[in-house]
Amino acid sequence: MFKIIKEISKGKTVMKAMTNFSVAQYTLKGKVVDVGAGADIPSYQRFLKKSEGVKIINVDLDAKDDSNKIDLEKDKLPMEDGSVDQVLMFNLLEHIYEHKFVLSEANRVLKNQGVLLGFVPFLIAYHPDPHDYFRYTKEALYKLFKATSFDDISISSVGMGPFIANYNNIMVLFPIFIRVILFPFYYILDLLLIKIKPSLKERFVLGYIFRVKKT
Repeated sequence: MFKIIKEISKGKTVMKAMTNFSVAQYTLKGKVVDVGAGADIPSYQRFLKKSEGVKIINVDLDAKDDSNKIDLEKDKLPMEDGSVDQVLMFNLLEHIYEHKFVLSEANRVLKNQGVLLGFVPFLIAYHPDPHDYFRYTKEALYKLFKATSFDDISISSVGMGPFIANYNNIMVLFPIFIRVILFPFYYILDLLLIKIKPSLKERFVLGYIFRVKKT
């Protein structure tokens, strides 16, 4: 709880804090393409472990390098077939209408046994960037990855229960010091509720982390 509070005090949402701590178990290696990362280094990149010699390339319409500025709805990724070890897609798929296209592109550039790692929010307010099209369930993600030729599919939930889901959506309206003060109450209420009814943890997820392979 305390490490989440520390992130909230820095202005992070509880969803982003929980996601960052969850992805800390994964290691980046080789050539990594972060699709939709924007112009700056996103916070999850700082939490992911990195092997020696890893090279991360950010690809987005707002990428700093002109050669990596593309429209993810229609432009191919600027990499050759089978040339990438890992692809990252965090907080991206809900903003892409042609989501099968961008996933197919990820599959194309990945090496055999290459990994696609990412996150999609679920219980979250409308947040256009510049658009906001979808919310994916675990079942929908599984079918989507299968349809775009991925395998070895692992999808895990991020979140707790209804109180934390509610906190994540309403606390952005309040100053940070209020968010920090109220978080422990929401957290403890969810701990007690989930102990009574564990199934609630899967019904009120903030989002899903996915890790899939090209095989």
